[in-house]
Amino acid sequence: MQFLALFTSLSYFCRLINKKFFAMKRILPLLTIILLTNNGFGEAQKNIPFISRDSIRGVTDYINSDWKFKDGDDSAMAQPGYDESKWKDYSTSFYYNDKKLPDFKGIGWFRFHFIADSSICGIPLAMIVAHLGASEIYLDGKLIKSFGKINGADSSVYYDPQQLPFIFSIPNPGSHVLAVRYANYNAKRNYKVYREAFAGFRLMIGETDDQIYHKDLRSIALTFIMMLLSGFFFAFCLIHLFMYLHYRSVRSNLYFSIFMLSLAVGFVIAFICYASHTPSLEMNAFLFINPVFVVGSLALSGFINELFNKKKLRFKLIVAFGILITILRFCSLPFFGELTLALIIMVSIEAVFTVIYAIIKRVKGARIIGTGILFFTLFILTIFAIAMIQQHDLDVNDSTIGGRILIAMLGLAIISIPVSMSVYLAWNFSSINKNLALQLDQVQVLSQKTLEQELDKQRMLENRKEELEKEVLERTSELRIEKKKSDDLLLNILPSEVAEELKNKGSSEARDFELVTVMFTDFKDFTKISEQMSPAKLVEEIDYCFSAFDNIIQKHGVEKIKTIGDAFMCAGGLPMKNSTHAEDTVKAALEILEFMVNQNKEKLAKGETPFEIRIGINTGPVVAGIVGVKKFAYDIWGDTVNLANRMESSGEAGKINISGSTFELVKDKFTCIHRGKIQTKNKGEVDMYFVSKQEPLFNS
Repeated sequence: MQFLALFTSLSYFCRLINKKFFAMKRILPLLTIILLTNNGFGEAQKNIPFISRDSIRGVTDYINSDWKFKDGDDSAMAQPGYDESKWKDYSTSFYYNDKKLPDFKGIGWFRFHFIADSSICGIPLAMIVAHLGASEIYLDGKLIKSFGKINGADSSVYYDPQQLPFIFSIPNPGSHVLAVRYANYNAKRNYKVYREAFAGFRLMIGETDDQIYHKDLRSIALTFIMMLLSGFFFAFCLIHLFMYLHYRSVRSNLYFSIFMLSLAVGFVIAFICYASHTPSLEMNAFLFINPVFVVGSLALSGFINELFNKKKLRFKLIVAFGILITILRFCSLPFFGELTLALIIMVSIEAVFTVIYAIIKRVKGARIIGTGILFFTLFILTIFAIAMIQQHDLDVNDSTIGGRILIAMLGLAIISIPVSMSVYLAWNFSSINKNLALQLDQVQVLSQKTLEQELDKQRMLENRKEELEKEVLERTSELRIEKKKSDDLLLNILPSEVAEELKNKGSSEARDFELVTVMFTDFKDFTKISEQMSPAKLVEEIDYCFSAFDNIIQKHGVEKIKTIGDAFMCAGGLPMKNSTHAEDTVKAALEILEFMVNQNKEKLAKGETPFEIRIGINTGPVVAGIVGVKKFAYDIWGDTVNLANRMESSGEAGKINISGSTFELVKDKFTCIHRGKIQTKNKGEVDMYFVSKQEPLFNS
C-alpha cells in the first residue's frame, strides 16, 4: 500500500526534500532496455523497447524514459509516420524546477515507439496515467483516451486520473507508436502558489485483471483505513475536549485534544487528495496540511510540557516559532516547508528527551505515556533520516516483506500515542478509585444524620435538574417554533438566496444581472372603478387577483418584486439566473391574462364591474438588491424596469405588450404581432409586439 495514502505528513515532508508531488510512488522506468527480449522489456530493432505478456505481468513500473518530446501543438504529431528525428529525448515525469526542463510552454507532444509481442495483441490491457494537467492519448494515430479538456491556457479543464486503469488493446504485433498530447498551462502557477513542482505525467501498462484488482483493493483498504483513523482520532479529540471543559485545571487534555484533531484533519486531507480527480482541489486541500502539522506539533509540545515540565519558556518559544511558520506559509514564501520540518524535528527531539528525563526522575505515569510518545517520535525521526540519507523518493512497497514491516510499524506509530494515553487514563482512573476506597472508609464514620442530609440535598438537586431539563426542552421548542415563524416570514418577504445571505452576513449586496425579463400589470380605469366600490371590497378584489398572480408566477419560476396600488411587478431570471426567463415570464403573463378573462366572465354574470388588465414586458440588464435597513424590500432598478413600465402603459387592455428585446428571445415560442414603432415617453420610438398564443407563428 502506498505510503502517501497511509500517512500524508510523511509524504508531505519527503516532498519538501525532493520537491515532487508524487514522492511516494515508484518512479523507476518501465521499459528498461535489456538484452533478453523474452524476459520483461527487452531490446529490439534500433533499441526500440519490446513489450510482451511477461513484461506487464504483476506490478509494473511507469514508462518514463525513451520518449520523444516537442513543444507546441499539431494534430499531425499523433500519426505513426510523423518525422520526429529532430525531437528531444526526455522523460515524461519532469518537474518545473528541474534544470533540464524541456521547452515546455504549457502544451506539447510526447511520442513513444515500442514493439508489441503477439502475446499481448487482441487482449484487453490496462493503462494507468497520473498527471495534474489534461491529456489525449493516441495509439497509432487513434485516440484511445482523454483526461480533462485541452482548450488553450484559459479554458483547459485539468483532471487527475489518480491511476485509475482504463482498458485498451493493441490490434497486432509489431511496431507501434504511443503519442500523448499533454497540456499543463498552470505548471508555473502550481509551483509558485502551491510549491508543486511536478509538471509532467506518468504512464504504465499492465494486465487488466491485475491492475483493476490492485486498484480496487487499495481503494477499499485506503478508504477504510483513512476514514477509520480519522474517526478514531476525532473521537479521542472530543473525549478529551469534554474532559477539559468539565475540568479545566488539567490543560493537558486540551493539548491532547488539539493534537488528536490535527491527526484527524490530516487523514481527511489525505483522503481528499487521494479520492479527488480535480488537481486544484487536491492542491488547495494540501495547502492546509502545513498549518495542521504546525498546530499538531505545538499541541504535542504543550501536552508534554504540561505533564512533565513546569517551566513554560521553551513551549512559548516553540509557539512563537510555529506562528512565524504559519505567517510565512500564507505569505507563500519558499522556505516555509523547511521551517515546518525543523519545527517537527525540534518538537520530536524535545518530546523524547523530556519523557526520558521524566522517566529517570520517576514521575508518575511517565513510563506509560512515554512509551507511546517515544515510539512515535523515534519512528518519525527514523523515517526522516532515511529519506534524507537516500536523497531520492522514499518508496514503500506493500508487496515486499520490508515494506509490509514498515507499514505495520507506521500503523503502530500512528496509534501509539492515543493507546498510551488511554492506558494512562485507565491507570489514573484505577489510582483515583483506590484513593476513593480509602476515603470511603473514612466517610462511613460520619453520622447517619449527615448522610441523610446529603441524600436529601442530592434528591433536591436531581429534582431541580429534571425540572430545569424540562424547562430547557420547553424553551427550546418555543424558540424553534418562533425561529421557524421568523424564517418563513423572511422568505415570504425576500427571495430564499437573499434571505440566507441576510441571515448569514447581516446584509445583502446589490447584484448586476445582464439579462432579466421584467413584467408590469395594471388595471385599466382603476381609479374610476375604485370609486364605485367600498374600500373593503376593493382590497378584497385586489388581494384575490394578486394572490392568483403570486401562484401563477411561482409556478413559472418568476420572482415577485412588489405591488404599487393596482400595479403588479415581477421579474424572471433572478435572483437565480436562467436561460428561459423570457419564455417563463410570457407564459406567466398569458396565464394571468387567462385568469382575468375567466374572472371577468364571472363578474359580468354577477352584474359586477370587470377589471381590464394591461400587461407590459421588457428584457434587459438590471441591478437587484435590498433597499433600506428598516422594513426592507427586495427591488430592482435600471432602464429595463422603466421601459417595462412604458410597455404596460403603452399597451391595450386584455393584451400583452412586449418590447423588441423580449420578442427576440420568444419569437420561436409565441405568436407575436408587430405593432410598429410606438412613441414612448422619454424613450422615443420603440418596437412593440402583442403576444397572442403559444405557437411558433409570426405576423408583422
